[in-house]
Amino acid sequence: MPDTRGSVLHQQALIVSALFTGLTLTALVLILGSPGAFRVPLGPLSGEGYFETVVTYVAVVSAICSVSTLAFLEIAGGLSQTFSLLDKLGTTMFLTSVFGFMGILPLILSPFSRTGAGVVLLAEVVLLSLYFVGRRVRSRPAADR
Repeated sequence: MPDTRGSVLHQQALIVSALFTGLTLTALVLILGSPGAFRVPLGPLSGEGYFETVVTYVAVVSAICSVSTLAFLEIAGGLSQTFSLLDKLGTTMFLTSVFGFMGILPLILSPFSRTGAGVVLLAEVVLLSLYFVGRRVRSRPAADR
């Protein structure tokens, strides 16, 4: 039976998911509005191939963000249960969109500054590594401090 009060955690995740949806859609509009900047060869990709890759990648991440927003709307509004299949799908899509958005940043920056894109990519790898290590490290109880 759905929770008529909704989930506060999902209400907060809904805001973040909607923000990422807006950011990715805005990035897509900006990329499509200035295609010349993204028609540069990058590694084995031709200029046209790079443009198509970036547009497709940003559009897919935007679609994933949109669907996670829909899932969180139902959970946050109390129309669906927490820990249901919809909740798990929404959470998976949300995390995929967050990590996908991180992948967008170096791709968008790459035509303008390859060094900057490399620095951002390296920073993301280091920060994600710290995040995952931090999730695994148990904090000491307050009495031991």
